[in-house]
Amino acid sequence: MTTAQYLVTSDDEVLDDPTRGIQRRSRISFRQPVSSTGFIDAAWWPYTCDLTAELPALMDVVWTAGREINRITYHRRAWNPAPRRMQIERRVVRLGGFTVGDPHTVTLSDPWGCERIDILVVAPDTDPAVARRVFDIASTSEDPYRGQEIVNQANRAAADPAG
Repeated sequence: MTTAQYLVTSDDEVLDDPTRGIQRRSRISFRQPVSSTGFIDAAWWPYTCDLTAELPALMDVVWTAGREINRITYHRRAWNPAPRRMQIERRVVRLGGFTVGDPHTVTLSDPWGCERIDILVVAPDTDPAVARRVFDIASTSEDPYRGQEIVNQANRAAADPAG
């Protein structure tokens, strides 16, 4: 899996001015090196809870890495309502919203069901220091934790004055 890592900087407010038509970059970090163990393959910190606004930048990263992903499943209560299909860069992407499963993850898969990427979603309003800790924990190749456990660890580390 190709590493695509981008963390927020103070310049992002200038770069991400939608009134000027500038597209946001996706804040995502893939686990490196790739391992078949663990539950989370990447951490993603979207800017909003609007999946249709956030997916183009995420899919750009995934497709640039050569992944043939076209299906996304997500927890309905974690995101604003989204259509069942949307077109991104002339490709049709299918979205499936469910009320079961982990609300902290989205799953990307290919048309054949052979490739699956489980992504931990960091809430848009998360403190940047906590988000960085989530990225650090989730990017460890032997990470045995589920999404909520990673978020809990990051929050505990932020609350620990010695951390």
